[in-house]
Amino acid sequence: MYRTRLPALRRRLLPFAIVSALLVPPVSLVGPVAADIAVSREVGLPLQAARAALDGKRYDTALREVDKARAVKTITAQEKWAVEQMRAAIYKAQGRFDLAANAFEAATTLVPLSAADQAGALETLSQLWYRAGNYGKSAGFGEKAMAAGRRSEAFRLMVAEAYYRGKEPAKAAALARSLAEEQRKAGRRPSPEVLQLLAASEFGSGDNEGYIRTLRQQLQTDDSKENWLRLFDAMARAKPVPERLELDWARLRLAAGAYEHPDSYTEMAQRAMVDELPAEALAVLDQGWKMGILGHGPKLERQQRLRDYATRQVTAQKEGLAERQRQVLAGKDANAMARLAMAQASLGQSDQAIALMQQALKGKLLSPAQVRLRLGMLQYRAGQTQAAAQTMASLPAGSDEARLGSVWALLYQRNRNFQ
Repeated sequence: MYRTRLPALRRRLLPFAIVSALLVPPVSLVGPVAADIAVSREVGLPLQAARAALDGKRYDTALREVDKARAVKTITAQEKWAVEQMRAAIYKAQGRFDLAANAFEAATTLVPLSAADQAGALETLSQLWYRAGNYGKSAGFGEKAMAAGRRSEAFRLMVAEAYYRGKEPAKAAALARSLAEEQRKAGRRPSPEVLQLLAASEFGSGDNEGYIRTLRQQLQTDDSKENWLRLFDAMARAKPVPERLELDWARLRLAAGAYEHPDSYTEMAQRAMVDELPAEALAVLDQGWKMGILGHGPKLERQQRLRDYATRQVTAQKEGLAERQRQVLAGKDANAMARLAMAQASLGQSDQAIALMQQALKGKLLSPAQVRLRLGMLQYRAGQTQAAAQTMASLPAGSDEARLGSVWALLYQRNRNFQ
């Protein structure tokens, strides 16, 4: 017998693909015992040849040399360990991760392992099975590795991803949620990778309320139309918006850029016309035209008629606004004040509208929560962020108005984050 130093098998794997092409750090195939082991000449020479062939990417030759070493009749357990480690490294380099995992697992049974080495072997097996596309085995070995102390964020994210891809979204969500909570406790925002996986897992497991909470967190750093669309769709699934707030809901979606169909613009404009807000209707239609969503296609004539009608009504409203204001103030009807305030706001008279809305809230209103919601919206639009936040906070907890108010707050928080 003589001693041959076998190079440590530390060839890096390719990066892991996570949800939406996210990456976690690559891993290594690591030998669980020291690289200096005693091998016979009969085993050592073919292993050295296999190493050279592997370095030269001559994988078939490398595997033949490994088989030669394994076929030695007097081979010892340590030598078998070295042989299977080399086999695993070759399969890994070929991208045959299932075979690499089998070879590596076989190697771990051939020699005694310390607790730390056993934990490292479990982590490596989890990673190899993930790369092989066997997510059930990856998650199984991952759970064992985490229980043995292998708990890096990157590894746990990979295990959560294995659960998700293995059609176990509830387990994926639980693990991703714990990662997000740890990051918050450490004074950090949850990473986009963790939030994206958490949202996908909550959606997949039917946890709509959790999904909404996670989407709100995502929107603080990822201001994409897709996330806004997901949030509005999830909120509508959780609880349909009542008819009385349909125009308020439409205002939110428009402000978030979450309208992309021509009918959404014309329907919102029609609702505004019904509420005697032609200037708002015209502004909605003009925005649709500017964005290229309106102004063409088979419904062009209808869109143009609505636009022309809104234009005429705006002119008429401007002409009668002073007299209407005189009558409303003389009548001291809080509901009429609130309606007039919205008309003023649509015509660009923000300060007067806010003051009149505040006055209306002192009177007897049919829907004080709705008026308060609209006051908060006007305050946000006017740049009165602190006052708007206080107004929205005063909405009845659990009310539909409070649900919408929280989104206005998120929308304007978004504006500050992305200025």
